[in-house]
Amino acid sequence: MEGQIVPTIPPRHRLLATMALCLLAFPSGCGGVGFLGTTASSFLRHVRESDNPNVRYAAFTKLADPGCYSDENQKTEAVRELVAALEGGNESVATQAAICRTLGALDRPEALTVLRKTALAEDPIVRTEACRALGKLGTIEDATLLARVMTTDVSRDCRVAAIEALGDLAPADPRIGLTLVEGMRNPDPAIRAASYQTLKLITGQDLGFEISQWEELAQARLNEMQPPDVQTAP
Repeated sequence: MEGQIVPTIPPRHRLLATMALCLLAFPSGCGGVGFLGTTASSFLRHVRESDNPNVRYAAFTKLADPGCYSDENQKTEAVRELVAALEGGNESVATQAAICRTLGALDRPEALTVLRKTALAEDPIVRTEACRALGKLGTIEDATLLARVMTTDVSRDCRVAAIEALGDLAPADPRIGLTLVEGMRNPDPAIRAASYQTLKLITGQDLGFEISQWEELAQARLNEMQPPDVQTAP
């Protein structure tokens, strides 16, 4: 039935479960993580020097804590290391995803280029986290990329992440609203639910599950932004 929202397992939970499996897949000889320190300097040292994937994963994750940095210069240094590691392509899937999450948490524009590229990466777990990070530090222009992921990605988790990231960016472009309305027609209940929640965020309204009402609102906003001679008839 059109507009019906059916409860489903949250994509975040599915993603965390998948990443847990990725961590379990590390070779048993990697050993434990041990104490990594408490400062960005110590975490960066482990990133640069350790060849233990568990240690690297933990260090990249801990760099997301804003309290571990002594100043902004150190944060810039960390972002540079994170970007280089993501561009290098040598980290595990779980670690690449952790790097994306940390870059999103640090909210520095220097990470935008690599995150935009990673949002189209091969692995869906990595793409998902890159989309979430773009929602946190991206620009309004990134809404176009996220809308593309929302409509074309083969992974449901990636599509949902892109939709939720659009809610974080809250673009004013009414064409994004129309794309989200189409998302409410999607046969997948997770995509329908995410599209509905994001429409509420970017419009400040709650029209329920009546798709026709959302469509009228989005179309009206589109007409307001177009010259009278090119307005689309209702």
